[in-house]
Amino acid sequence: MHEGTHYWHYLLAIYLFLGGLAGACAYSGTFAEAFSKGRYKNLAKIGSYCVLPIIALGLLILVVDLARPLYFWHFIITCRPSSVMSQGVWILTIFAITGGVITPAFFLAEDRGILPFLKGKEGARKLFQWIGAIFGILTAGYTGVLLAVKSVPLWSATPFLPMVFVASATSTGLALILLIANMQAKKDEVAMGALEKADSIVIVIELIAFAVLLIALSGAGGLAADAAAVIVSGEYAFLFWVGVVLIGLLAPLAIELYSASVAKKAHPPAGLTTLASVLVLVGGLLVRWLFMYGGHVVR
Repeated sequence: MHEGTHYWHYLLAIYLFLGGLAGACAYSGTFAEAFSKGRYKNLAKIGSYCVLPIIALGLLILVVDLARPLYFWHFIITCRPSSVMSQGVWILTIFAITGGVITPAFFLAEDRGILPFLKGKEGARKLFQWIGAIFGILTAGYTGVLLAVKSVPLWSATPFLPMVFVASATSTGLALILLIANMQAKKDEVAMGALEKADSIVIVIELIAFAVLLIALSGAGGLAADAAAVIVSGEYAFLFWVGVVLIGLLAPLAIELYSASVAKKAHPPAGLTTLASVLVLVGGLLVRWLFMYGGHVVR
């Protein structure tokens, strides 16, 4: 077995997790409001309020992780269309402005009277909200693309890694919105039930995405097949099967399916909703950890 150097610090795994989480909070809330024809507007509001703090924390971690922290600003003031890093910074910048600053400002005007000139401007709010949602999707996908362009078999041998990351990010975004909605004094049980059902579907999609990725890696042969074996039966098998699959996917899926069945007769216990949400978030972080470090082990 040859073990590559873990040249990317563990903080970057957290940064990738937070980037996907922020993006998913924006587009998950937007989709919830749109598909419900405004009925779940509160979910969009919760999602928008989450974006900026998560981005700020992620950027802080990224800056700290850089060998030269001030070099981060070089990517902001420099536009290089051919550079994946430059593309990512500009995607994140536009997302932060539209989804993390402008959209929440409309909600704050409505809730708190802050920036009153924005109150009642639903058309403008939805425009910026959708722009933020689109760039949120790009942000979530970029966290996978950033790894896929590296010459590491686990990351680059197939085009399916971004698919796994987007599915995982979507699940974590739904989970965080659900977690916060569950903490509110005035709960919307119908909206929360819809979120749980949506997350159940996304978890199944994520399981399928993992299966497709691992089958594609195994079928590619060579180092790609060795990289898949590291995850399935090698050094990172425990983290994958127990941490990601059992704790991060199957356990919350079982809880959400149970809650959906109980909801037909009574309100599901709030503690179960909290537990499922936390497990999804932990699982999402472990997915990034798995690929960041598992990618450097080649059998």
